[in-house]
Amino acid sequence: MQKLSESELSIMMKIWDANKPLYLEEIIELLKEYNWAESTVRNFLSRIIDKGYLRTEKDGRKNVYIPLVSQDYINKKSKGIIKKLYDNSVKKFVVELYESNFIDNNDLLELKKYLDEKIE
Repeated sequence: MQKLSESELSIMMKIWDANKPLYLEEIIELLKEYNWAESTVRNFLSRIIDKGYLRTEKDGRKNVYIPLVSQDYINKKSKGIIKKLYDNSVKKFVVELYESNFIDNNDLLELKKYLDEKIE
């Protein structure tokens, strides 16, 4: 399966969060923060369909967009990346994020709080 671009993944995340088939108008509404033209959204959706993540069905004169891939697929791919690039070490992954300034001390404190709650 082909990799999604960052924009395509943003769209799929919104569709997965909706947890139901969506019409184009609903997808555009979910993506309003990006200020994309309708034609841009249609192009992205077409690419996502071509990559096998979505399919469409006709509902009268409108298309309904239905995910073919669950969000679990992305979660599995993420685990594969950590395994491949960081020797299956979440610690090495977090260290790289910190050292590359992708996350800061506030992020680490938030992560620590989360981990402390999970350990208890």
